[in-house]
Amino acid sequence: MKRKIFIATALVATVTLVSGLVIAVGVSRRASTVSADELSRQARVTAKLIEEDLDEIRFRPGGNAPEQISRARNSLERSLARARILGDHDIVEAVLTVRTRTVPISEPLVLIPLLPSGIGEGDVVSVDVHGTNMLVAVEKVEGEFGRLTVAIAREEPLFPVRGLTIALLVALGVGATLTMSLGFWFSASLSRRLDAISGVADRVGSGDLDARAPVTGDDEIDQLSASFNSMAADLQASGDREREFLMAVSHDLRTPLTTISGYAEALDAGDIPADDLSRVAGVLHAQTRQLARLIDDLLALARLEASEFTLRVEPVDVAGLVSGTIDTYADKAAAANVSMRCVCDTAREKITDPDRLVQILGNLLDNALRYTPQGGEIVVTCADATNGSVVIAVRNTGHGITKADVPHVFERLYVADRYRAVRPAGSGLGLAIVAELVSAMDGTVQCVSLDGVTTFTVIF
Repeated sequence: MKRKIFIATALVATVTLVSGLVIAVGVSRRASTVSADELSRQARVTAKLIEEDLDEIRFRPGGNAPEQISRARNSLERSLARARILGDHDIVEAVLTVRTRTVPISEPLVLIPLLPSGIGEGDVVSVDVHGTNMLVAVEKVEGEFGRLTVAIAREEPLFPVRGLTIALLVALGVGATLTMSLGFWFSASLSRRLDAISGVADRVGSGDLDARAPVTGDDEIDQLSASFNSMAADLQASGDREREFLMAVSHDLRTPLTTISGYAEALDAGDIPADDLSRVAGVLHAQTRQLARLIDDLLALARLEASEFTLRVEPVDVAGLVSGTIDTYADKAAAANVSMRCVCDTAREKITDPDRLVQILGNLLDNALRYTPQGGEIVVTCADATNGSVVIAVRNTGHGITKADVPHVFERLYVADRYRAVRPAGSGLGLAIVAELVSAMDGTVQCVSLDGVTTFTVIF
């Protein structure tokens, strides 16, 4: 991760720097072109001004030619000086060619002797003047007296971009350096924090469920740490529940085993009278059934949690199945002096697994019978919902379940551990099996307990 972030920031810095260089070169070239065009324009203007001054000079035939040329030269030299000052040029030079004679307007000539041969009117060239690179524009004017060649030069372009280019490149260099530095710092910081989370994950993986990742803020890494801590806490709570579950199951297994073992030893020693054998056989049979029920529920829950079971779906008359299941519990309800009735309004067949549906309803009825006191009532309802679902509810009277415990009733052994059953308890796994079966059948189950009336509702 650290290497990837550093490479990414280095790539961004490099792209930024290269892009800046390309832009700087483009701006410099464009500015040079604009400067050359402007310098050429100013050369034309300068030549035009000097031409106007030159037009005012008249050569008298028969006059003193050297004297007349000297006056003309002085006049044009003043024009050149004025043009240099007005145009803010570094150098302005001109030569006047009369027939075969070339007369320098300003001396000493610096630019014109350095100009390449064949340079034309309006051309702009770069000339090295005593080690200084200058931009030179040349303009030529033809007149009655001869040809005037004007050259103007500047050490810097009219639009100075060198300083701007240097500043831009420096800014880009600083920006690229800062980007890489910040990327390195960020990647190092991120790596440290992720390494801390990784270390805690290793500790949790090694069995230290008390380990927690540091949370120092509210950014994404801290949110990851908080989520990891929540997962670790859930694992710890799950581990605690597993230990409690194993201890409870061990106790529930030991109780019938102890009873069976005690009576077996007594039978083996001949300590049980003959007329008491029938009672002992009944006790052994009941304890064996309890033990078998607990083992069967443990195996069923293990298969459900591992998804190692199958559904055999078919069209089912839900009302008939519910009524038939309740009929099998009529004798148990009568023996417990508990009223049990069924109200089924559904006439719709449901594509489902009838055996699993009977198992769900049977576990809910067993749970209701264990916690409904004498004289209490169990009511089973079955109805169609407007969205096409089938709703089955088992309601019983009794002491009820506290509001704080309702969200946990489908946890293994939760109800059995916290509430004293009116009648001998089963395995304590019935509601957990119901929750797993309903989930596997794409249904929902919920519990509501108000004023001593508890209702379990299953929706398919």
